[in-house]
Amino acid sequence: MDFAVRFEDVYKEYPVYQHITAGFKSFVFNLPKNIASFKKNKFTALKGITFEVQKGETFGIVGRNGSGKSTILELSAGVIRQNSGLIKSSGRISSLLELGAGFHPDLSGIENIILNGILMGNTRHDMLKKMEEIIEFSELGDFIYQPLRTYSSGMYVRLGFSVAVHIDPDILLIDEALAVGDLSFQEKCLRRIREFKESGATIIIVSHNLSMIAKLCDRAAWIDSGSIMAVGEPEKVITLYLKYLGQPVDIPLIKEQPRAVTSEQSPPDESTDIQDSTGLPDKVEHLSWWDSPVILKRCEEHITGDPSVHFYDFLKKQHQISSFEKGLCLCNRLKGISNNFISYGICKSFDVIDDKDKIKDIISGTYELKKEYYNLFLCIDALNSIEKLELFLEKIHHSLKEEGFVVALEYIGPVNFQWSAEEIGIADTICTALNNAVEKSSSLTDSFSDNKKTAVNSINVIPLIRKFFEIVTIKYFGSPLYNLIFNKILYRFDPADSKDSVMINTIMQVEQVLIKNGLLKNTHALIIARKISN
Repeated sequence: MDFAVRFEDVYKEYPVYQHITAGFKSFVFNLPKNIASFKKNKFTALKGITFEVQKGETFGIVGRNGSGKSTILELSAGVIRQNSGLIKSSGRISSLLELGAGFHPDLSGIENIILNGILMGNTRHDMLKKMEEIIEFSELGDFIYQPLRTYSSGMYVRLGFSVAVHIDPDILLIDEALAVGDLSFQEKCLRRIREFKESGATIIIVSHNLSMIAKLCDRAAWIDSGSIMAVGEPEKVITLYLKYLGQPVDIPLIKEQPRAVTSEQSPPDESTDIQDSTGLPDKVEHLSWWDSPVILKRCEEHITGDPSVHFYDFLKKQHQISSFEKGLCLCNRLKGISNNFISYGICKSFDVIDDKDKIKDIISGTYELKKEYYNLFLCIDALNSIEKLELFLEKIHHSLKEEGFVVALEYIGPVNFQWSAEEIGIADTICTALNNAVEKSSSLTDSFSDNKKTAVNSINVIPLIRKFFEIVTIKYFGSPLYNLIFNKILYRFDPADSKDSVMINTIMQVEQVLIKNGLLKNTHALIIARKISN
């Protein structure tokens, strides 16, 4: 089989300019020392990586921020050069790395389409023939005749994406370029990517969206600290990556999808396809309802009050929570949610607390935070386990700038929670009504060793938040049924099955009726609060 892109023992280093920050005058006076430091101090982005992408293959790359993923794409595109090793490519390359690179703000959309196309190796005649299709795809309407300086950032990248995907390349490089515009336009972009895939083009895609990698890609690589940790089937690689991060492996997320095998492609060899350098065990971690995208989507609809309103749009429109510079993230669940806040323009960057020792320090009250440094504190199912919660929230208050916000999804039920006979009976009734689609409640509790919630401050979460912050919204959701029923569904739940989606919706509707009648209580809440000025 012919290759499209091949890396052979590739190294890429960047100099570390550590003395320039002292000022230009200091830099000049210490020029010999500074030049010497350039030679000594280097950051190695890629450490002798070797892999091959076959023609017609869709190849995904996953890994943490700063691991070297984007460097691989930039080297593949020829934007930068390697320090050593060999990189070969076969075919015409189009890249979605910096959308709109080469656009001129004073030119109209139409003029920039022609300019950008020529920069990517096309003729003016070629671009004029594709003009109507590009304009239609971009959905910019009459704005296509206006200068780019009048465009919003979303309109700008829409045009960039539309031009890039209409060049008809042999090899398409994609770097987190699919979070463009609203949800309908994103789906349109994904359909276009699938069309490339079906046409036999080679695609190399970098993304934190593991679900998309699993669905689109034939193979995937996991890179960490400049080294390739595993290469193989996307589902297996993602499983290893999630285990390494200490996150639950979402079986619905990485459920294997059937793939068409062309005459030029061989099916993966189960015995040799996966290359694992981690030594991680094969045991899959226990899932909970937090790990199901479909259940969380239903929770989101309940929180926003409108199925058509996205959670992040809800934050932007109702609370003007957007364009924050710096956030602090503490998540016991949904550990990748900070990436979503960045992708949807809520906050530009986050300090994420996920180190076990730091979390222990937080629980004990010894962890210190920077004063008036953050604009947003994001917390998922973590406050209820902090022993000295009042002290911690006081530190959060001091660490937030004026008009800083708290966004927390938290357990607010009893501290030593245990299901009552009434709650188990309700779960059993629902299971029976659904024709035993879920296991009987008598066996539901037997399979959980943690049927007592180990929360420390759960009942006091809201009162203590109110002590330091002005609570602007509380949206209650969830009940004991989530753990009794939903945790069991996950092991057989198919998010693509409409019947399963209807079943979840039915359970949640019944739950709301029972809560209104006092038979169940909410055990979770979305809490949005604003800093109270001193």
